[in-house]
Amino acid sequence: MKILYLIREDFNEIVSLAYYELVQELKSKGHEITVANLSGKFLDFPCIKINQFKFIDYPFGFVNRFFFGKAVSEQVNPKKFDLVLSSMAETLFFLSKWNILKTAVIHDNFFERAKFTPWFGKQFKLALKVDSFFQEKAMKKADGLIFLNKNELNRMKNKTKAKCIVIHNGVNPQNFFSEEKEINKIKSKYPKKIVLFLARIELQKNPLLFVKAAEKLQKENAVFLIGGKGPMEKKLIKLIKEKNLLNTKFLGWIKGKEKNALINSCEIYVLPSFFEPVSVSTLEAMACKKPVIVSDVGGLKEIVDDFVGIKFESNNSEDLAEKIKFLLDNPKKAQELGLNGFKKIKSEFLWENIAEKYINFFGELLNERK
Repeated sequence: MKILYLIREDFNEIVSLAYYELVQELKSKGHEITVANLSGKFLDFPCIKINQFKFIDYPFGFVNRFFFGKAVSEQVNPKKFDLVLSSMAETLFFLSKWNILKTAVIHDNFFERAKFTPWFGKQFKLALKVDSFFQEKAMKKADGLIFLNKNELNRMKNKTKAKCIVIHNGVNPQNFFSEEKEINKIKSKYPKKIVLFLARIELQKNPLLFVKAAEKLQKENAVFLIGGKGPMEKKLIKLIKEKNLLNTKFLGWIKGKEKNALINSCEIYVLPSFFEPVSVSTLEAMACKKPVIVSDVGGLKEIVDDFVGIKFESNNSEDLAEKIKFLLDNPKKAQELGLNGFKKIKSEFLWENIAEKYINFFGELLNERK
């Protein structure tokens, strides 16, 4: 298949490797991938640079996504491809005249995000409601839609005539290997048990709840490390200082070997998100054989069962603190969960197998069109 992949970002701007890992696997299976984005660069893939008039993303994210799609419709020849795979449904809105299959992955749930977002601020409720409205409009232009969890599919499937499927994101465990000396370096710097939060510092991920749980566990032999960047950094740092939490450290943006070593050094990985279509960082922690504690929402409920981790009541710092203390006090149980999580990654979440599901889905769409 000749696939046109639409993503506005340059590879270096992508927080998650999920966007890249998928198309890399599709390429390795013999399919021809061409990327269209704003930079004209995407590592080793053929790439079409899209010239787009651009607003500030907040609060004009949906406008930029629409303009990107409009620019694609004017600057790309669809006859060179069998289908379009977009990382944003909105980009398909202006491609309705293209006589090739149009598919998109629904990565974000603006409807859920709006529930906990304030009316005023850098991210605000009205903008997200508008985002949600136009995302649903654009979904009607698709031939196929990929959702990241069953809740999303069930909520949206009646709002489109597209063929819909759930395909989770994946992970490649070999990408998270760390040498013993790198792990020991972190453990010597933080000699207590490491409880790790590693995600964007934004409302969705609820990093402030992680800090509140750490406050309740100051007497434990544990250090609470926070890695990431995002719009809530200042608020997070202020809260840690106000509470004088000596057991909590904000590390900033962590990547590459340092990130891998940090995951491999921790005793517990925690993600207290308000909502989560799917969590690549949770999969990464499981790939490193670490027990995970996550809020009981969205895709996290599908990834994390009692066999591989622990779920806590969303936005409940008391419940989160209790679950963390339980694993700190029961290292054998924590190790068991971590090993089970790795087995689940190998059986369900390898990118090689995830890509095969995409190929089968595309094949079904192409056969139905014949």
